[in-house]
Amino acid sequence: MKTSIYGAALAVLVSSPVLAGDLVAPVMEQPVIAAEQPVFQTWTGGYIGGNINYGFGSLDANDDLASILTTNGFSDNLSEPNGVSGALRAGYDWQFGRGLFGLGAEYNFGSYDGDGEGILAGSGVDVEIQDMATIFARGGYLVKDNFLAYGLLGYSQAEGEVSLGGDSVSEDLDGVTIGFGGEYMFTENWTGYAEYSYTDFGDVDNTDGQLEADLQQIKFGVNYRF
Repeated sequence: MKTSIYGAALAVLVSSPVLAGDLVAPVMEQPVIAAEQPVFQTWTGGYIGGNINYGFGSLDANDDLASILTTNGFSDNLSEPNGVSGALRAGYDWQFGRGLFGLGAEYNFGSYDGDGEGILAGSGVDVEIQDMATIFARGGYLVKDNFLAYGLLGYSQAEGEVSLGGDSVSEDLDGVTIGFGGEYMFTENWTGYAEYSYTDFGDVDNTDGQLEADLQQIKFGVNYRF
């Protein structure tokens, strides 16, 4: 009789809500994790900035003059103007997904200087390429949301000057500029870039095609985007 009473009491206690809750392991709800969406930086908009650059150019004899010099054992290179300069730049970009197209302009307010080379070595001749202005279009691809790789194509004008003693002669230089570079977005407004460009000025004006010039530049700059 006592055994039956104890058994019934134990069954009631075990089935009570309090004890039942203690004996059943709690069910933990798994948090719902939303798929992470990529956040794209926007590159559409205008910018203004500047760069420090190193330029190295060449003034060479061409056509008949080059033939005469080489026939007589001289190099056709007449000067290699070079140096460090600075430039201001502004433009506007349009972003299409990960693609980008932009238009811009740059003005180099410095100059690249060189002494005479080859037959002009030691003559006291000084050659300068200065006041260079460029308009350009560029196209690029966002390798990362904040890093742009690009190429550019433009048109440049500059002044070339040859001096000897107190006399000097200046001529306009103009030609096609091509280049490539990378631009990194540090913040929403600030970017930094590195760029290489090559400008082929072709024949120098008023030399009957006997002289030609070109210029290469390596640039490091920053832009403020708005």
